[in-house]
Amino acid sequence: MTTNHAESWNNAILEARSLPISSLVRFVFMKTVEYFDERRVEIATQISRGQVFTQHAHKILSRSNKCATGHNVTVFDRDSMLFQVVTNIVGQKGGNRHTVRLQKGMCSCVKWQNYCIPCSHLVACCAYLNTSHERFVGDFYRLDNVSKVYDSVFEPIPSDPCWSSGVELPKLMHDKELEKKKGIRKSTRLKNAMDFQASRGKN
Repeated sequence: MTTNHAESWNNAILEARSLPISSLVRFVFMKTVEYFDERRVEIATQISRGQVFTQHAHKILSRSNKCATGHNVTVFDRDSMLFQVVTNIVGQKGGNRHTVRLQKGMCSCVKWQNYCIPCSHLVACCAYLNTSHERFVGDFYRLDNVSKVYDSVFEPIPSDPCWSSGVELPKLMHDKELEKKKGIRKSTRLKNAMDFQASRGKN
């Protein structure tokens, strides 16, 4: 997760990585302002169309609805909402058995627990009970909640300095020791398991 987040930001600032630090910070700030504005418009458009959940959740729900067709549901205990679901057989696939514990929010496929989006087995159980499966979708997938992430408004960066002209700022001196020398620089990156495996393979 951390690597994906870092790589995403690295790709976002690809064109500005060679800029001085002050310009880089300004670029990241303006990029964030642009992203927030795009997300606000995107979410507002989806809500105006009557969508309740994010595109990601809607895609998974559509897939679950499609797969739930043909599932066989057996009630084991109505009081505790315990079900067994046998998946639809298509060719050489299907016929798998899964246990759904509706009150405990559990399915033996663990997709419901991991993603907080109903799996096809839960959808089949809800269809059997003639109830909506959308109430089992995590609240963080609701567009009205997602829109709150982008409620904050950024203030433009002023062109004039915010400090008084009488303030004495420290002087920065160029350090010749930090100048780039000829040749290939020695890597300071910490090696991981993949590096050690690659080095063993060369021997």
